[in-house]
Amino acid sequence: MTNKISTIIVIKNIPTNFKETLRSVNNISDEIILIDIGLNDKKFFLKNKKIKVIKFSKSVPYVELIREETKKYAKNNWLLFLDPDEILTDDLKKIITKKINNNSADYFLIPRKNFIFDQWIKHSRWWPDYQIRVFKKNKVFWPKTLHSQPITQGKEFLIEAKEELAIVHYNYNNLDQYLEKAKRYAKSEAEFLTKNNKELNLTITIKKSLSEFISRYFTFQGYKDGVVGFVLAWLQMFYYFLVYFYYLEMKKFINNEEINPESFFKAGLKETLHWKKNQNLINKLIKKLL
Repeated sequence: MTNKISTIIVIKNIPTNFKETLRSVNNISDEIILIDIGLNDKKFFLKNKKIKVIKFSKSVPYVELIREETKKYAKNNWLLFLDPDEILTDDLKKIITKKINNNSADYFLIPRKNFIFDQWIKHSRWWPDYQIRVFKKNKVFWPKTLHSQPITQGKEFLIEAKEELAIVHYNYNNLDQYLEKAKRYAKSEAEFLTKNNKELNLTITIKKSLSEFISRYFTFQGYKDGVVGFVLAWLQMFYYFLVYFYYLEMKKFINNEEINPESFFKAGLKETLHWKKNQNLINKLIKKLL
């Protein structure tokens, strides 16, 4: 490979598939930088001479807080940011290598295949779940806000949304894992809102939560993912209430707004009936065409 790649992985607990993660990046990486935010077993990495471990002593509730900062530890111009529960396919690596050596891209937009509760989620807004993970160091910049999208410059290369070209992501193995992460993210989001004097009330929460459920389950056909699609839509909806509850706790539960839970159920019923009616019409039209 003409242009060398530095792979950066922020890691705390070692996931089940982490050996496969390392194997998948070993032949494409000149160096593998592990950003240690709480590792308890470093013997696991001693055999691979490409690996160097950088210890972070400060608390890192979500990875966007330090993404930009970690770039300084890489010696190469090309970077690969990967999560410890993600794996690169051989076909994807071939495309990345070719384009990098041809100097025909500054960053790559890559599809991601999410496995949640041992099931590939093909709908529910979880596919193709495009991510920017391979890029030139001076062309992509990360804000510190949770789930933020990077600021990009230069030439983008869009990888086709095919299964064999997607990053494989073992997202949540079980419900406990999902809830633990949701709690951490929700608390961090509430802290950001509080520190920056951002307003959050029940009306905003209801709007966000219903939008989350309806977009995932109806608009992006989460029902096609079966029971898991239904559960995920509800969990994603509840997340915004979790943010709101942490926000209230940080405000010492001092709240001047009128609490009217009835509006949530009314809005939810109205939106659900609307989408159900539209979906029935679409299904009838499809049957006629067929």
